[in-house]
Amino acid sequence: MSSRLLLAGALVLAGCVSPSGELSGLAELPPLDCAVLVTGGAFLTHMGASPGTFFDPAASAPENPGGQPRDEPIPLSAVIEVLQRGAVFHVVAADPDPLHRRDVRARLQPGNGDAELRRFLQQVRDDGFDVLMVVEELQDGPIDYQGTNGRWPLTFAAWILLGLGFLVPDQTFESSATLRVTMREVPTGRVLNEHLLEAVPVDLSLLERGSVLGIVSSILIPPFWVPDDREVVGAKIRDMTQRRLLLNLARDLKSESTRRYLRERSAASVMLADTARGPRVTVRSTQSLSVARLRCEGMPGSAVAEFEQALLASMTRDGEFFLYEAPLPAGLGNAPMQVLVGTIRGGVSSATFKPGASK
Repeated sequence: MSSRLLLAGALVLAGCVSPSGELSGLAELPPLDCAVLVTGGAFLTHMGASPGTFFDPAASAPENPGGQPRDEPIPLSAVIEVLQRGAVFHVVAADPDPLHRRDVRARLQPGNGDAELRRFLQQVRDDGFDVLMVVEELQDGPIDYQGTNGRWPLTFAAWILLGLGFLVPDQTFESSATLRVTMREVPTGRVLNEHLLEAVPVDLSLLERGSVLGIVSSILIPPFWVPDDREVVGAKIRDMTQRRLLLNLARDLKSESTRRYLRERSAASVMLADTARGPRVTVRSTQSLSVARLRCEGMPGSAVAEFEQALLASMTRDGEFFLYEAPLPAGLGNAPMQVLVGTIRGGVSSATFKPGASK
């Protein structure tokens, strides 16, 4: 009896996938010091004649369940939800205009400086965002069946001893879909960082990949020999691929390499540090600063002006770099605050912090 209980427990563990738990762990890491506006969308490209993960030319429905357009199978709201639950940024918001989201990706091409794009980028800056995140495209691709995996002995044992072999994830599939996302400088739309997210192999049990008839037939046939139900597999892989692409995006964005790359590509690196003398803003740049601004709701103008003057007056040199440091005004409260700096050559950089969330 104890061996059967152990086997049943192994079956449960074999099928456990908890994106919520992974996001909870990610949320414990410090967020990036950014207020981010997310635009664009996971619009499908290269929809060929053969079935893909997210697009099947044989399907007749014009929209996915919930009214989501077929060419945007991963809604922007799902992207925002993952970024918020993973606490990737201090502030994150979505571009509210669906038509603009479709158009802005084409306008953000190198060398395009049309007036409408400039107005949009200026509005993003005026609204207090530090970075523009653009979901560029969802490159669709077929589902690759990789065959029976190494769990088949567990499946066979569970089938013989408990009749529960259909619970073991013993077949492996992989979507070839990819999601591309860019992080862009707000004043110019220049790309600061690019993320190309790929799906990972997924193990499915007969319960997840088979029809009702297939599950019933596993009473007599080992589950790993029971054929898959194409529609069931497609629906399951679409759901798991979406979750994995978004989870991988949150992980990539919150990695130390992304933090470092964004700092290095910015006109100036603006950071908040806890010191023995209290929280202080530090700026590191290859050019001297010509202007500094602090945006914080409810902060008296005199305290803001004092901070800005102290930051500009604190310049020191460290080799080729200009260093600046100033203490934050007292009584900031819990509202996000934004520090903006401009260099003598016109470069602009900013960062958004929340009191108590410095690193």
